[in-house]
Amino acid sequence: MEIHIAKRPHECKVCGKVFKKASHLTVHRRIHSGEKPYECEDCGKAFKTTSALSVHRRIHSGDKPYECKQCGKTFTECGKAFRIVADLTRHRRIHSGERPYECEECGKAFRSASSLTAHRRIHTGERPYKCKECGKAFTESSSLTKHRGIHSGERPYECKMCGRVFKKAASLSNHKRIHIGKRPHECKVCGKVFKKAAHLTVHRRIHSGEKPYECEDCGKSFVSDSNFIRHKRIHSGEKPYACKECGKAFNVTSTLTAHRRIHSGERPYECKECGKSFRVTSTLSVHRRIHSGERPYQCKECGKAFRVMSGFIAHKRIHTGEKPYECKECGKSFIQASNLTVHMRIHGEERP
Repeated sequence: MEIHIAKRPHECKVCGKVFKKASHLTVHRRIHSGEKPYECEDCGKAFKTTSALSVHRRIHSGDKPYECKQCGKTFTECGKAFRIVADLTRHRRIHSGERPYECEECGKAFRSASSLTAHRRIHTGERPYKCKECGKAFTESSSLTKHRGIHSGERPYECKMCGRVFKKAASLSNHKRIHIGKRPHECKVCGKVFKKAAHLTVHRRIHSGEKPYECEDCGKSFVSDSNFIRHKRIHSGEKPYACKECGKAFNVTSTLTAHRRIHSGERPYECKECGKSFRVTSTLSVHRRIHSGERPYQCKECGKAFRVMSGFIAHKRIHTGEKPYECKECGKSFIQASNLTVHMRIHGEERP
């Protein structure tokens, strides 16, 4: 009806969306065509609009002109800043709790209009992002981008059982264990698979933040009972595992095993991407995320993701306001221990 009364006379022939101006339709069509005519001279990344390119350039220039007045200093400490005013507006809703965009179907509310638009497709079944190669359609452009990797060779390994695509054959092989029953328990958040349901239950607590095992001595909580048992040795002073080379003792055998490699020089865990070697598998796992770009620990409040759990835990304190590291000299508190260490230099505890 709006098209006929000339309020929005410009219609997209692919998905039916209508616009007031022809220029807006021209930009919109690039979603379907994949055209990105505006390229960054610094890194080669391309964009659909000049405004998006202008915002992107601030990554190279370092310009972050929009500061949150409610938490300013906190965001300076954690490195978060805003290049566009729309991001600042959305961020402020974390503090206010405002969710102005509500779904008429189910009542669920969102901080941004784009989140609501994507959500509505659950109810309508709309899949506006269609692959030109094979015709498969998707609800979000990001899903189409990943899918295109099958055809471009960027993600050439596709699971025939469920359609998921992977960059490496090894990743596909690991994923297939879900279907053949070797590792039938999959985490819906990050895709990690497990042999036992109990292991998945413990793993899920990483994403949910649940820590059911609490220490009566200090109040610290843990995801698993094994971590809790190890922690209790801090209070009891028990260190049953001693190094025969230097006599140093440890709470757990794995720490002793890793320690022994200091004496032997052994670094058995090597990164296949860059050749760097590590004493323990956990350090290699974290390192691999530099190459893969994986950030499995995501904040539910603002969506920011992290490579390591410690960074995620420190970030959550921005939202909760918790500052557990207190200066004994002046009482000032901090989110991270490293910030307290720097602060202590003011009092002369340590000189740089």
